[in-house]
Amino acid sequence: MKKLIQIFLPFFIISSQVFAIAGFGLNLNQTMFSVDAKTNAIGTVGSYGYDAISGGIGLGGYLYIDAIPFVDLDLEFSGFGTNYDYLLTISGNSTTYSLPYGSFAGYLTLQKKVLKLSIPILAKAKLTVGAGLNNQTYKSVPDQSDLETFIGSGLTSSSTAPTTDAFIEFVKENTDSANGFHIQTGIQFKLLMLDSFLYYRQVFADNVILDGKGFGSLNLRLGMGF
Repeated sequence: MKKLIQIFLPFFIISSQVFAIAGFGLNLNQTMFSVDAKTNAIGTVGSYGYDAISGGIGLGGYLYIDAIPFVDLDLEFSGFGTNYDYLLTISGNSTTYSLPYGSFAGYLTLQKKVLKLSIPILAKAKLTVGAGLNNQTYKSVPDQSDLETFIGSGLTSSSTAPTTDAFIEFVKENTDSANGFHIQTGIQFKLLMLDSFLYYRQVFADNVILDGKGFGSLNLRLGMGF
């Protein structure tokens, strides 16, 4: 046992020291937002509307560098997704669709340690705050302009509602993008080569959430440091 300790102790010490340089892993997130249900008239042709939409679950990956003086550099690519019911009525005939809603984004964040705790050799924990820029590629709720593009600009009472598969494919293929900024705070915990984070992020980006200015997310990261 003593020999094993002598063999592995230097490795643990080195790992603990080098571990702070960088890390990578997976990110799980729960996005928090709410969009109220709404129905909109399409002239005298009919109407379109959607049920309430709420936050989705997402997945992504991250890479951080902890070797820069004063701040840490954090790069993350992650997205979230959910589904909602969309109702299209033409000349009294209604069709309900389950459509995808969500965003895929890249986040560049500068983080600052505000509190740090450690257990020699084995574990470290730190509280961080950060801010940065992001780019969101998102799927919006189809409006009248989208319906006219898809069904035809001459949308009339004789128009035919699209099939479910065709409408879903249209939504998937048509995306919008927006640049934004974000702030975040959370706790990072390191145990030897294992790395975990729990943090909250507030994103400010117009219209990623329908008629909204942004959204929040609770994030859990699991990875490794080196």
